[in-house]
Amino acid sequence: MVKSPMGMWSPFRLKDKTSSLFIRLLVSFLIVIALLVSFILFSVVFYKESIKDEVIKYNTLSMQKITENYENLIAMIHSSVLTFSLDLQGIQGNSIDYVNAASTMQKLNFFLSNRLLYLDNVIMMHQESGFVLEKGRGADMDVMFERYYNSQDYSASFWNDQFTQPNKFQVFPSSSFAEIVSNQRVGERMLLPIIVKNDQIPNFYLIAMADADMIYSELRQTIDDQFYILNDQNQQLYSSSRSGQISLPKFTEQSGYVIQDSIYYFYMKGTSGLTYIHVVPDTTISSQIRWNFSFVLLLILTIAISVLASFLLSVRINRPVKQIIDAMQKWNITEPRISGIKEFNIIHNKISDILKTSRDIHQDMSEKESLLQYYAYSNMLKKIRHQNGDNSPWIPSDRPFVLLLFKVSYKSMLHQIEVDEERATSFIREYVNRIITETYSDSLTFQMEKDQILSIVFSEMSDPNIGLTLEQINYVLEAEKKYCFLTITAAGGIADWNEAYQAGLEQLKKRKFNDETQIILDIESSEDYIQLTQAQEEELDTNLFSGNDTDVIQLVRRVLGKMKKRNETAQNVLQFAESIVQRTQKIVQQRNIDPTCVRHALTELQTCYNYEQLDSILSSTIQSSAILIKELKEKRDHIIHFVYEYLEENYDKEITLDAVAEKLNISRSYLSTYFKEKTGDYFVDYVNSVRINKAKILLLNSDIRIQDAAQSAGYQNINSFNRMFKKLTGSTPSEFRKSKLP
Repeated sequence: MVKSPMGMWSPFRLKDKTSSLFIRLLVSFLIVIALLVSFILFSVVFYKESIKDEVIKYNTLSMQKITENYENLIAMIHSSVLTFSLDLQGIQGNSIDYVNAASTMQKLNFFLSNRLLYLDNVIMMHQESGFVLEKGRGADMDVMFERYYNSQDYSASFWNDQFTQPNKFQVFPSSSFAEIVSNQRVGERMLLPIIVKNDQIPNFYLIAMADADMIYSELRQTIDDQFYILNDQNQQLYSSSRSGQISLPKFTEQSGYVIQDSIYYFYMKGTSGLTYIHVVPDTTISSQIRWNFSFVLLLILTIAISVLASFLLSVRINRPVKQIIDAMQKWNITEPRISGIKEFNIIHNKISDILKTSRDIHQDMSEKESLLQYYAYSNMLKKIRHQNGDNSPWIPSDRPFVLLLFKVSYKSMLHQIEVDEERATSFIREYVNRIITETYSDSLTFQMEKDQILSIVFSEMSDPNIGLTLEQINYVLEAEKKYCFLTITAAGGIADWNEAYQAGLEQLKKRKFNDETQIILDIESSEDYIQLTQAQEEELDTNLFSGNDTDVIQLVRRVLGKMKKRNETAQNVLQFAESIVQRTQKIVQQRNIDPTCVRHALTELQTCYNYEQLDSILSSTIQSSAILIKELKEKRDHIIHFVYEYLEENYDKEITLDAVAEKLNISRSYLSTYFKEKTGDYFVDYVNSVRINKAKILLLNSDIRIQDAAQSAGYQNINSFNRMFKKLTGSTPSEFRKSKLP
């Protein structure tokens, strides 16, 4: 029988070909590719404008957030500075009270320690005395704003004019402030001046110097750096780009955006009267939705590669399957794992790998479940809310619990053996977990911070096993006491995890000042904190200023002795130590001495755990500071020597304190104070004594008239000469001459 030449194209042959695995795989891949390409093209075309709206909406929401952040910060600065000024009533006057100024500077430093205000400094302006006070110094208004806070935009006269302005609160444009040292600008920073006036203190106001760049860095919501702030007169207060003044469009609405010259200006006006502007070029937005050659080329290239990959992948899948089918027909059932077919052995090995991978995945999922459990409890303890709410399948809602907190403090011995603190904490966590799970099998132990471990025990606070377990942990870790010590406490509850956690943290602060492990369960009633009296503070400052380290150290040791006797908490002891170091630093800075050695002591206090070590740190700091002060005093004796020589050579001319201070390149007030401290005499009294002594020598010559002697001694008014001569000698010039001449 002859076959028809068309027999090979019969429907049955065609169906047989199209039903093959290779064809089906290839067609399936091509269909998937076509669907994906269609979806991409449809999405780009259909959602083009939607994407643009979303981008604009994102920038608008970002503008709302940064406006809210800035408004809240400005309101907080206004409120905080105004509240701070209420403690300053009574400090204004015609004269300068240095003791009150020092106390005010101490309060100011404490106030500026609030980092949430982003304040570089607060400057207190006194109109009557012309004296300006800030955190580290006090000076005349001209000196302060020409030397220490020099700015091309703000002069001393500008700030003096603000006394007459009616505004009680105003934000001025930011400017670059720097200190003038040897005719050079050093320490430049961009500050935003904010004036705050208190109606209860006339002729006085405060300038809050906000760190403009730091505020923007912390509060901004985008990575772009084109951000501006305008006041209600459209004056530019701050610019993040440093490109100077730019032309901005008018903003008539309360918020929104304006498009000008292919640039989007997103803006919002705050309740303070300020306008916040974020500039986004149109290219930034359009680039996210625009068709471009690169995209089209990449799409075509992706389709081509996908088709080629589909073909190759279909071939690679079809070939081994076909070989497997052939091998299955020849499979030796008695020895299924022994085969000369390479592909079959590979499949066997792959199946083994799949089983192993399955086990690994199961283990990984278990670890992730444990990690999720840790995050769930951490969120509850720290009261962190997330998008799914506070409900978690791992956290029981009605079981009583006890939080066991362990704060680890490391000694210097640990660093000698070169062990990382965080790794050491993880080892201690394993010890703690092992001991606790012996009694409480369902307990959980986490490392909350680098030096903090927390265990959750589901029991009552009255459970006696809790105390026994903590004692056992203390006993086990006793072997590591040369490397570290712990502060251990417990806090319980039923529902409020955060309240229990915060209570535990507060109990940790009650540890006593020593380097032994302490278990704090019963909180003693707190007594008044031991601190220096007003008289002791004045004695301390006086001795520090004069470099008398012996008396200072004795005073500090007396207070530390009382603290040790009363077994004060570590927090109170270190707070006292920090106050001593800060006082020393302030005195050193007042002497214009580099305070590096004192700052180093603040770092050492962070790892100080016993009174012996604390005494060594404070004594060393006070002694080294005293040495620097004494050396400085010895170096500055040339001031007195210069004054003596100058008066000896110029006593017959007009002499003023300002003129002599200018020649020494120091301030008038400093020369007056320094001369009195060194000689015991006021400058004016010493000038008169020199002149009168010269006049006494001239009066011994009978040929010289009294009036001529007075003029030669530097007195142009004979009445002033007679009055001063009698005041210093007890007799008139005529009586003196008669008593000395025959």
